[in-house]
Amino acid sequence: MYGLLIVPPPPQVGAAAQALAQLLGGTAYDHRQALLRNLPYVPAWREAVSEIRSMTSALHQVGAQAWPIARAALEVGPVVWPARSFRLDRGGITLVSRSETVQIRWPDIGLALPCRADFGEATTTTTTTKKQSLMRLAMGVPIAGKKVEVEQERSTEHAFFCLVWARTAAPDGQEVIARLDAQGLDYAGLGEQKTGSSTANYLILIRAIEAAVGTAWDPRLERAGGKIVPIGAPPVQSRASPSRSTKVETVASSWDTDGAVVQAARLLIIAARLRAANAGRA
Repeated sequence: MYGLLIVPPPPQVGAAAQALAQLLGGTAYDHRQALLRNLPYVPAWREAVSEIRSMTSALHQVGAQAWPIARAALEVGPVVWPARSFRLDRGGITLVSRSETVQIRWPDIGLALPCRADFGEATTTTTTTKKQSLMRLAMGVPIAGKKVEVEQERSTEHAFFCLVWARTAAPDGQEVIARLDAQGLDYAGLGEQKTGSSTANYLILIRAIEAAVGTAWDPRLERAGGKIVPIGAPPVQSRASPSRSTKVETVASSWDTDGAVVQAARLLIIAARLRAANAGRA
């Protein structure tokens, strides 16, 4: 199975949207909205790679960045490597996990992706109370009506982190995707710049990375915010009857975009690999 990988934005959004509508069906408006999200996505899968290649050729004619990818490409590659501490120097950054140390030179960073993940919970409570009337009871009709009250609660929080994709990381020379979380990271590597705030320290760190990696810096996954579709847990439903006349129904759901953000980062990395390979053949 092969997919059509698209990395927005194209230079001409309208032309790309029209081309996608002709290739995949649907309206140009819907495809335009998908492109304006500025996030990598795979809108189509086909059995034949030749069909996907034909689509990419048509999209290249309107300037869109599109590549054929195998489904297996989404399931292989380096795992995300969580860093616990770091050291900065002019040549690069040294990352330390629980059991390993990885040295990354600034020129070897193919992408540096600041990210924001959202997670939260929502609860809807519906209380139904039966209204009774003595007159109707005497007539043999015990229920005169009902009153329905709906109460909704929603909470959302954000988690910030930076993913660094290095193509030749020491000591083994293999590529790595390192993750630096704003919370829980040891910021001693900032030296005299370190403050008492994790948020302030994280901003100092990512600004240093941004200044060092140049065009490898891509902040779209941090700016995306609510545009990334969350991975939600199935709703949990409960019912209670405090009395014969009252029924309470509660439906709770939760969501977390962390996995979806990392998946979007992998698509950007795959696109960067393909872009580099095409440049090498040119």
